[in-house]
Amino acid sequence: DIASEFRYRDPVLDRRTLVVGVSQSGETIDTLQAMTEARRWDAKVLVISNVVDSSMARVADGVLYTHAGPEVGVASTKTHLSQIVALELLALYLAQLRGTVPPADARHLFEKMAELPGLIETALGREDDVAAVAGRFTQTRDFFFLGRHVGFPVALEGALKLKELSYLRAEGYPAGELKHGPIALIEPGTVVVAVATRTRLWDKMMSNIAEVRSRGASVLLVANDGDEETAAEADAV
Repeated sequence: DIASEFRYRDPVLDRRTLVVGVSQSGETIDTLQAMTEARRWDAKVLVISNVVDSSMARVADGVLYTHAGPEVGVASTKTHLSQIVALELLALYLAQLRGTVPPADARHLFEKMAELPGLIETALGREDDVAAVAGRFTQTRDFFFLGRHVGFPVALEGALKLKELSYLRAEGYPAGELKHGPIALIEPGTVVVAVATRTRLWDKMMSNIAEVRSRGASVLLVANDGDEETAAEADAV
């Protein structure tokens, strides 16, 4: 839910509702007010915060601290990633308590999450490759980020980072909604950044990529390692 809208839209809450507030600082005023509104309706409040003993932490029934270290830059990527991990852990433990995920499946997911630091280190080690790709698009003013399923929130976050750090126009969209308006803005000179990893919606994503290429856009794809078939459809990968 959008925190700044939450208390103005007459939310349906009661004592069997859990409201989770997510904030790096724990001081985000819209989210803090949403948590206060939830408490007014006797809902349980859980906060995921990076800063210990923040205002949001003090109004909550429980807190999950991310311990990601101090926020240095506005992008705060480490905070974003640690929040996702905290939410995933919360979901997995609730699923175990409710018996909705078999223990073997939960164990597999926990083991995969333990591999994340190494994967992030690998990604950071590709700084030169990223810089080379970025250098090709330094004169670009318009960027569209596309994703499907879990790729959609990744696209939103990517567009947000580019806006915050580069002051460029960047919009994130679900790729399936491309034809409902955004495609009218795709033209030569536009860069489309698409999350094209091998999910079950890969075929549909490649169809969207073909659409934007036909309109003259440059395409930058985020793909699986070694996926030459996907890379062949991109100007950069």
